[in-house]
Amino acid sequence: MKKLFLLAISLFCTTVPSFSQDADDQRSQLNEARQNRYPIRPIQIGFVPPLSTNGMENAIVSNRLSLNLLGGFAAALDGVEFSSLFSLEKDYAKGAQFSGILNGVRNEVDGAQFAGITNVVGGPLYGVQFAGIANIVGKNMKGAQFGGIANIAGDNVKGAQIAGITNIAETVEGVQIAGIANVAKRVNGTQIGLINIAETVEGAQIGLLSLSKNGYHRFEVWAGDALHANLGYKMGGNRKFYNIFTVGAAWPTGNNGRWNHLRWGYGYGIGTNQFMGKRNQISIEAISYQILEEGNYWDELNMLNQARVSFIFPLHNRLALTVTPTFNVQVTGFETGESVGTEWVKWSVYDQTFARRWDDEQVRVRMWPGLNVGIQF
Repeated sequence: MKKLFLLAISLFCTTVPSFSQDADDQRSQLNEARQNRYPIRPIQIGFVPPLSTNGMENAIVSNRLSLNLLGGFAAALDGVEFSSLFSLEKDYAKGAQFSGILNGVRNEVDGAQFAGITNVVGGPLYGVQFAGIANIVGKNMKGAQFGGIANIAGDNVKGAQIAGITNIAETVEGVQIAGIANVAKRVNGTQIGLINIAETVEGAQIGLLSLSKNGYHRFEVWAGDALHANLGYKMGGNRKFYNIFTVGAAWPTGNNGRWNHLRWGYGYGIGTNQFMGKRNQISIEAISYQILEEGNYWDELNMLNQARVSFIFPLHNRLALTVTPTFNVQVTGFETGESVGTEWVKWSVYDQTFARRWDDEQVRVRMWPGLNVGIQF
């Protein structure tokens, strides 16, 4: 039993050098190297090692079919293994492991692992992992990981990592999808999560916050019609898809010597940027603002939604002029006493007030075209 625990611990602590071979070539080499490495037993039935039909020989044989009441341990697996608690292989597993708590393999896995809590592979994985908590692969992975909380790969992932909270890999050629965060050094594919972190991205980061050291980063200041002065920051893995964080304000107007109608807002948006010729660029963006005016609360419905097409003309180095036609949609339930919503501009192509079906409140929707002009750097 002591050896079993030491093996399980070593699976978590093994340091892993990177692979340089192509995944398919490496898989073929490992397949050839495994031939006749261990005597193969057609069936093994056990309670907990060494209380099994393999007895004290469990560390020097491989099994075709392994059935374990509590846990199993063998040199390798060349078939299918079922255990109510844990399944451990000293060398490799080719086939499928099903365990209530833990599947652990010191070297490579070619097949599938299903665990109620954790799957751990010290070497590469060619196949799929399903775990209620976490999947861990020490080296390369070609296939897919599905973890209730986390998926971790020590080297390259070619395929998919899908987790409830976080995915971590050295490089990704495929997709990472997480409920909270995706982390990788290099991504050639897509990250989808609340937070995406990578050094270099060839593909897209889709989420609320996308951080990339070598990605797309731009500041922009512009003047507009509804919000007269605006500052925005655009960030993403590259120009294909980026997030926009912005704040803006309108100049307050005077009335009998008093300042009123103070209006400002904060917004979030997404965008994509493409070259238009050799130097000029075009960005297509969508931004949604929550607007705060004198007398309304931050959680009260009072929104400005903008669809933007921005034409970008370089001036010097990374300094550029932006000319941005917009289409604006004001959606507000802010009651001014005289009507619903304040008129932010003097023109519109649509202006209607509706009563909500589930209460007596009214919502006003106004639409109008606009124009922003600014500087990007």
